[in-house]
Amino acid sequence: MMRLGMIASSILLVTGVLLFGGCRRSSDKLVIAVIPKSTGAEFWETVKEGAEEAATSLGVVMKWEGPLTETELAEQNKIIENMMSLQVDGIALAPLNRAAQRRTVESAVQAGIPVVIFDSEIDGDAHISFVATNNMQGGVLAARHMVDLLGENKGRILVLRFVQGTGSTEARAEGFLATAKEAGLEIAGDPYPEDATVAGCKKTAANTLEQFVEHNELKLDGIFACNDRSTLGMLAALEDLRKSGVKVKARFIGFDFTPRLIEALQNEAIDALVAQNPRKMGRLAVETLVSHLRGEKVERFIDTGVVVVTRDKLAADPEVRRLVGLNE
Repeated sequence: MMRLGMIASSILLVTGVLLFGGCRRSSDKLVIAVIPKSTGAEFWETVKEGAEEAATSLGVVMKWEGPLTETELAEQNKIIENMMSLQVDGIALAPLNRAAQRRTVESAVQAGIPVVIFDSEIDGDAHISFVATNNMQGGVLAARHMVDLLGENKGRILVLRFVQGTGSTEARAEGFLATAKEAGLEIAGDPYPEDATVAGCKKTAANTLEQFVEHNELKLDGIFACNDRSTLGMLAALEDLRKSGVKVKARFIGFDFTPRLIEALQNEAIDALVAQNPRKMGRLAVETLVSHLRGEKVERFIDTGVVVVTRDKLAADPEVRRLVGLNE
């Protein structure tokens, strides 16, 4: 009886391992995690839509989870660790800090979980691919357009950055600043916002702009903001200045698009927006990860494209209108 009991216990143990250790494989579907910099913002919701489209098309299970804001580095690392403990087949990650999260990515890869990086760069070479906008080129395009807008007048330029250490926005600022200086523009300042929210960006923008108001006029010729939240914050700060009676003639170029920013572009409150393709980015991040998991060769860098959007392009270019979500 004792021997029979031991045999029965062994059968139960093996059965338990098969059931619980292999339960994720019961559907024979790959399970991947897609971890954005934050959730809720329009940009990341559009990335999610593209990722979901790809996951559905490819027949994989996608777990989407990210921190609430783009300053919660510890929270994003916890999400990565949780996905590792769930033994997902692969991770697509938009890292919050290119240097600080290098070791986190290396740990996932060492645990047998391949990582595709998207949106923002990561230090090191543990990841299998980087899917993103050429962010430095985006900054260069913004600066070239600013030079065109200002013509021979040149002038003083203010740059509103984003969270320090964020690879994407740092590259945009670097591209813009280098190109603007080379063209002879004077950089009056390039502050980082108080935090990653629109409100934090607006506060920093307002405090900075006040320093350049003389005799009820803003003594700046151009302004560049590095992402959607910094652009929205700067837009709100400029609107407040105008409402207070301050004369504002500065040309304003932002980065990314939201319905509010497209409206401001159409109403001439913004001169241009540098637009990336978040839906395409989400789709390609998932497609690249799944291709690797299925044994296919993938490119080390995949450029998702970037374009300067002006009022004229919004009116005449169907492709640009589709990109920003307007009806043709």
